[in-house]
Amino acid sequence: MKKLLAFLLSAAMALTLAVPAMAAPEDAVPISGAPDGDFSWYTAEQAYLDAHPGLEEQLRASAYDFFAREVAGSMSPEEYMAYFEMTEEEFLDEMVLWQVSALLEAEEERSWVDAIKTALGGVPGQIGVMVNGEYVKFPDAVPEVTGGRTMVPVRAIVEALGGEVDYEYAGQKNEVRLFIDKYTINFTIGGTTAVRHTRGTDTGEPDETIEMDCAPYIKGGRTYVPVRFLGEILGYEVGWDGQFQTAVLLDRDELAARYDEHFTIMNRVQANRGLTMEEGKNYKADVKGNLTVTAFDTLNGNQTYKADLSASQILNSEAANAKLSLKLSDNARAGLEKLMLGGYSTPEDTELFHTLLDILEDLEFIVTEKGLGWLHAAALDEAAGEKNVWLGLDLGAEWGQLAFAQTGDATMGSVLAAMIDVDSVESLPTAVSPAAQLLYELYGDDKFTTSGGVSTRTIGLDDLLALYKDMGLTEADLAEAKAAFQEFSITMKVDSKGGVTMACAMQTAALDGVPGLKLTMDVKQDSGNAAISMTLHIANIGEGRLTLTQTWSTTSGKPQDQPPEGAIVVDPAELLNP
Repeated sequence: MKKLLAFLLSAAMALTLAVPAMAAPEDAVPISGAPDGDFSWYTAEQAYLDAHPGLEEQLRASAYDFFAREVAGSMSPEEYMAYFEMTEEEFLDEMVLWQVSALLEAEEERSWVDAIKTALGGVPGQIGVMVNGEYVKFPDAVPEVTGGRTMVPVRAIVEALGGEVDYEYAGQKNEVRLFIDKYTINFTIGGTTAVRHTRGTDTGEPDETIEMDCAPYIKGGRTYVPVRFLGEILGYEVGWDGQFQTAVLLDRDELAARYDEHFTIMNRVQANRGLTMEEGKNYKADVKGNLTVTAFDTLNGNQTYKADLSASQILNSEAANAKLSLKLSDNARAGLEKLMLGGYSTPEDTELFHTLLDILEDLEFIVTEKGLGWLHAAALDEAAGEKNVWLGLDLGAEWGQLAFAQTGDATMGSVLAAMIDVDSVESLPTAVSPAAQLLYELYGDDKFTTSGGVSTRTIGLDDLLALYKDMGLTEADLAEAKAAFQEFSITMKVDSKGGVTMACAMQTAALDGVPGLKLTMDVKQDSGNAAISMTLHIANIGEGRLTLTQTWSTTSGKPQDQPPEGAIVVDPAELLNP
């Protein structure tokens, strides 16, 4: 559902919003020399020099070194001056202003970073530590970088993680004991070995010894420890954002649970998407689809192209078999050949293309949880000159384990948590990231109206434009978009078990040479069974209709875990290069 809605929104905006070209600011800095030695464009740079007496002389002295770093050997200063017909004095002037431009850009970036860091609770100019999107407060001693390692005052970071620090235990032994979650962690000041003990005599977990890459130390009466050691020993992912000078500690599971509090309705849909396979049971899935595309032609008559899809699959937790058939109408095959091969194909290319289409008309495969796979098609028999020929594939044990893993459907929270870059503060600026906020505006629990056990979410044109307004579009852009739409509505209904129906309708007027279109779609999904019906009409161009159904059930049949007796198994390379 998410992908479908994202597609509709993106397509609608692409057809209706004209993005204005970005004009260069008046004080833009030219990349190459200004004509005839005129440097009047560098107004901001000149003002900066005026405000910093003595800076120009320093930058003139470093001009050649700066040029060598920026151009990185592609040309010499003399070649540069000759190319732009500059005197050495003009070259030095430009390199001074070019360096000032770099300084201004760096200052602007620092100001931007400092503003964001302050808004998120960090301290500009100070090494920061962010835990699940929130900056840790350091009331007195602050983090520092020592020997390339981020060191943090232990009490502040431990208390931020909900733990305690015991210095009485240290006494004369110069040792520290931390209590965090279910763990007790002991280490010695100046040593690089820590011991993690799981509290509770019934856990059965042995103590674990961890080696730190930097020894803890005492400074200003505060104990400093490497933040990576502390984060990883507690199960956090640890990253570093150099731009924000911030260590990032991330517990994706905890963050996912925090997000999921706002998506209970959509998580019902996620859980209802398919059947959970049980050990010892076999399942059957059937898929049928039909696509009809009509190209309008008032002179020669409309042309209609058809494609029919059918697939049947039997599977369990150890193996899966499927039969697939994709049949194209003759004119669809000819049109696809022209599109894919053009007018420059060789007879061999054409023959191979038709063979591939023939394979798709009668394809059968077997895969196992060990990562072994086999493919068969009548066209392969013909190509090999034998009967019952199967291509043998070793997909790898890791692929097999992943394909057959029974992990359940991902929740909305886990999807959002997986999107986070642990080395980027911007990907997780707050407890609710921008991506989470956008999805919340679309699918958050309080965006639904619930009655009689059915939760309904309706998105109209005004709702859509409000989302884009929050993204920074101007009122003029929004007014133009609103005028272009003749219809826009999406209605989703979720029952108490997570079954969902959705109806979409969108129609736009012709705009700036782009023809108007009308899209309608109906979707129904429940316990792995799904049905989709879609029509897309583009004025004066054509119309497409798609229907697709999928049904799941248990079956007494059992999937094969190898080709049938008497099969000829060949390596794909052997078939392609006899």
